[in-house]
Amino acid sequence: MTQPNPSHPPRPGAATAEPSGPSGERAGSQLMAGVVLLVLALVVFGVSRVVAARQQHAYDQGASPPPSYTITAGRTYQLSADRSVAELKQAGLLNDLACFTTSVTGEQSPLALSSTADDDRNLHLFATFIAPVTGSIAVSCTGIAGVFVDDADNAAPDRSAVLVLLSGGIGVLGVIAACSGGYARRPREVEE
Repeated sequence: MTQPNPSHPPRPGAATAEPSGPSGERAGSQLMAGVVLLVLALVVFGVSRVVAARQQHAYDQGASPPPSYTITAGRTYQLSADRSVAELKQAGLLNDLACFTTSVTGEQSPLALSSTADDDRNLHLFATFIAPVTGSIAVSCTGIAGVFVDDADNAAPDRSAVLVLLSGGIGVLGVIAACSGGYARRPREVEE
């Protein structure tokens, strides 16, 4: 018999007992599995941050755009910057936006933008364009140092986002397992 828990006093005439036998062992295993899953979730999240530091997307801190992007004529692509749309608006760079493509031969031509996004909720996406040619190009815009085409044909997938989602799922499973294991291990009232 164990000492009564002051936060959950037993009913009059009832004694408390620790879970024992297979159900107590199962609860302990469930609690341990939950703790292991939570630690694993933290490790996977840490790995996602390391992966994000090596990616080359506009929203990745310290990223710089690659020298060229592969695009397909007629498809719509998005232009992003390493600065937020709010910062670009505040600097007045979206008021009279002019962007250019440079081919592999060095020929520069104006890029017709199909839309300009000046909504602060767009974070880094500031414009879209329909590709005028198929091939490899570099994109630049007046006043914006780093212009990204994060959805180009040769753009790398966002692996860090997948890892963040995976860590969240593992963490939820860990919380469920730890809570149910801990709940099953708590002392129960025993009728005499």
